[in-house]
Amino acid sequence: MGRLSRAVCAIILPAAMLASCSTTRVLADGECRLARNEVRIGGDTKLNAGNLSQYVKQKPNSSLIFGWNPFLNVYNWTGGKDNFFGRLFRKIGTPPVIFRPDLAESSTENIERHLEYLGYYGSTVEPEVEIRKKIAKVTYNVTPGLRYRISDIEYKIPDNPEFRASFIADSARTLVRKGDYLSEEVLEAESQRASTYYRNTGYYGFSKNHLFFQADTLGSPGEALLEYRINEYTRNEKPSDAVPFRQYRFGNVTISHPESFRIREKVLRDLNTIIPGNLYGENVVNNTYSRLSALSILSGVNIEVTESDSSTVDASISLTPSRLIGFKFNIEGSSNSSGLFGVSPGLSFFHKNLFRGGEVLNVNFRGNFQFKFNDDIRANEFGVSAGLRFPRFLLL
Repeated sequence: MGRLSRAVCAIILPAAMLASCSTTRVLADGECRLARNEVRIGGDTKLNAGNLSQYVKQKPNSSLIFGWNPFLNVYNWTGGKDNFFGRLFRKIGTPPVIFRPDLAESSTENIERHLEYLGYYGSTVEPEVEIRKKIAKVTYNVTPGLRYRISDIEYKIPDNPEFRASFIADSARTLVRKGDYLSEEVLEAESQRASTYYRNTGYYGFSKNHLFFQADTLGSPGEALLEYRINEYTRNEKPSDAVPFRQYRFGNVTISHPESFRIREKVLRDLNTIIPGNLYGENVVNNTYSRLSALSILSGVNIEVTESDSSTVDASISLTPSRLIGFKFNIEGSSNSSGLFGVSPGLSFFHKNLFRGGEVLNVNFRGNFQFKFNDDIRANEFGVSAGLRFPRFLLL
């Protein structure tokens, strides 16, 4: 037998021994190992079985080699014994996933709820469990329910000229359209999109909970009449809690930081996009936060927006400086085939606010000392490098 054949046998034989070992040896009476989940979808739909599989609560052991997990076999070598080898094999191996019928039922409900979220109403999921030699395989048979097309949309908007103008300006971007399929997924996405739009156009405090949707499916078969309504109170409030929508503008804007933090105030003013008198926008606040957070001289940025009166919000920006000056030291060791050993120390100095504008200075000192034991061979290298980085906004 050639060396290649012997090497192949050396690999195949241990693998075959592992594969022949039981994966259910440590299971108690009445227990089964979950070996497989499968989602089967009936009917001609665009549903993806892989997407539905993520709503199955109990997952089988992962496979490593063509559907086989050798660590599962190693775990079963313990035979349920609590001796040295038993503890060792339990530590190295992977315990089997014990099939739980209650989780299969929960998975069924999970998939049905998700199907309804996607717009398949009245769907059914039937779990089918096959058990052989303490190994369970579960198949979830999915029968998708009825989908409804939106036949028409009725809009109910507060009788507020300013808000109606904003609504009309945004109407072309809505995600809910006549002729599309009705689904909670789309309605939720529209709620998020619309609320973001209004918060970016002055409506401070507007949330997705101000949007209400109601579908009437009792008309034509397979069709739904959708009511798209925006209330001046949230889903958790009563009509008596309604507060008229109004656009806000920025009022007072303050920037605070410790007195010991030395920075040119113009730098902070240039980074701040929250301008008194401008229309409130959540995106403006987020933009200012991102610009300030990009400064390496700051370890923390907090922006608090509060309502000051019926049409104005104030912004308070608090800055926390980071460590501005310091040293870093590191050392590395190496060796090569010629028997040389090396030691490479490095020392770096940094200053993150050199000219009080967020400029970062880095100076690095490097050395490399190579030598051979019991020999006069030596090799020494030294290097110095420096870099000065200016914040990008200063170059704009």
